[in-house]
Amino acid sequence: MTTVQGIERRVLTPCRTLVRRGEIPVADMVAWLDGAFHAVADHLKRVDVEPVGRPFARFAVFEGTIAVEAGFPVPHDVRGEPGIDLSALPGGPAVVAEHLGRYQDADHAYRMVRTWLHTHGYVAAGSHWEVFHTDPVFDPDAVRWRTEIVQPYRA
Repeated sequence: MTTVQGIERRVLTPCRTLVRRGEIPVADMVAWLDGAFHAVADHLKRVDVEPVGRPFARFAVFEGTIAVEAGFPVPHDVRGEPGIDLSALPGGPAVVAEHLGRYQDADHAYRMVRTWLHTHGYVAAGSHWEVFHTDPVFDPDAVRWRTEIVQPYRA
């Protein structure tokens, strides 16, 4: 079962992030994300920095391949290491849909975001990202997984 809890407008504050980047086949996404989140979290522990938000992944899709950066918001510039880089999420207006269920079933939430943008006369401004509020390791019941789909926009 999958549901979309709602859609809302937000004004985002820009934030620094620490991420791992990759270009991967769509089929490898879940495993790649798991490895990326662990690598970034381990690095943050080594440099004694606490994330200031939930894990996220920002995407751009190209014919079966996904360019992705995945990591955590951080409170300030953080020294990376090979394969782990400082990045940022933009500020400004965004539409956010909340999806409950398996990550692979978020299509309805994405359709709602596209419809909302079209209905209100806006266009996407840059790549979207997903914010993961549930860790499948601690809650394996996919029905309860909560993910936000975030899409910045402009007039």
